Amino acid sequence: MKNHYRLTNACIRWITQCAIILVAVVGITLSTPGTAFAKTQVHKIKTAADWKNISKYKGGSFKLTKNIRLSKTSQYLRITKNCKYTIDLNGHKVYTTYSGTQLRSVCPLTIEKGTVILKSSKKNKGVLYSTETAAVTVGGKSKFYVESGMIVNDAVEFRSNMPSGIFLTDKARCYLQGSSKVQSIGNGVSMMGSSRLYLTGHPMIRAGANNFTGMFTHYGSGINIMTPTCKLSLKGGSIGTKASPDITTTTITGTYNFVQSGDYPVYDKNGKSLTTANGYKYVDARKNTVSITSSFDMFNLSPQMAAILGINTDKRLTTSVKSSDGYYTIYIVKK
Repeated sequence: MKNHYRLTNACIRWITQCAIILVAVVGITLSTPGTAFAKTQVHKIKTAADWKNISKYKGGSFKLTKNIRLSKTSQYLRITKNCKYTIDLNGHKVYTTYSGTQLRSVCPLTIEKGTVILKSSKKNKGVLYSTETAAVTVGGKSKFYVESGMIVNDAVEFRSNMPSGIFLTDKARCYLQGSSKVQSIGNGVSMMGSSRLYLTGHPMIRAGANNFTGMFTHYGSGINIMTPTCKLSLKGGSIGTKASPDITTTTITGTYNFVQSGDYPVYDKNGKSLTTANGYKYVDARKNTVSITSSFDMFNLSPQMAAILGINTDKRLTTSVKSSDGYYTIYIVKK
């Protein structure tokens, strides 16, 4: 009888312990619902109002479900919150239709704070298309990632090198990655302030023409660096301009070679930022090494003497060899 009593008590204790463990496990599961299987909500963007209202959210994921026409500036998107936004073009096109006054300081996507990731999950066909001065402006300390898809600027005003696909200022950071593409009738990317530009993977920057419309101009560089405090980190990709990087003029007294302002894959007026990452080099379409040149190298002047004479010693990274797409292109490749 005593043995039976001990056995019964042992069974009861064992059952009780199992129950406690089970309750604890269930309690943990219930207290953290969906921990392992949580699914982030994706907001569908299908109208111009939806595009503008992305800024009302404190970050999140957004996906286009159709092409979106932005017919007025009040529909443009301005990110002002220090949050993270992921925008999936999803193979669709967001486009402006403006054709009035030239060189306005507005664009369909302005990033003042936070982080914005732009991509296209459908075969890299999504497009952010602008007829304004820039397609994207990134300022402050914000970060802009382009993982895939295309940014196109077909500005109304294209007679100067001001129009850009992406315009960076302040301490902004821009990361062009994967197979993303930036194309502009002016500069592909313009840099001011202490902004930074990082290229990894196989991104393409093309300037001086627009394949969407066939428009062509002799102005614009792939990358236009306007201040010496800007920096590049180049670990892949290609940068090109449609215009010829130099012109030859024949006169009665002789032949003169000179260059046009800005018509270079990379244009840096101080020549301080044109360095690739360790282990990489610049080459052209014939795989020849491409070097930095100056518009006044032909005079064989030192920078000091040029400064005394008031001569502009702007530095350029260029090539005279056309690539298969008709651009004068430099490629960043491993050594």
